[in-house]
Amino acid sequence: MLMKGLLLAGVLFIIYIAFFKKPNRVENSSRRKKKKEAPKGDVMMECAKCETFVSEDEAIIKDGKFYCSKKCAGLK
Repeated sequence: MLMKGLLLAGVLFIIYIAFFKKPNRVENSSRRKKKKEAPKGDVMMECAKCETFVSEDEAIIKDGKFYCSKKCAGLK
């Protein structure tokens, strides 16, 4: 009698796992994608005059060259 009860509980547990439990694969794959994305940093450009590096967002472009400041670019 006890063996039949344990066997029935085991079969019901397997059926529960197979049909009713939600798989965690979707959550794990979305987490992996988030971890794989590298943080985007600034691209550093070298000043054509003084050779210091400045962020591309802050650089001044004159005649196709990058400058760190108005002084190096020859602007007022």
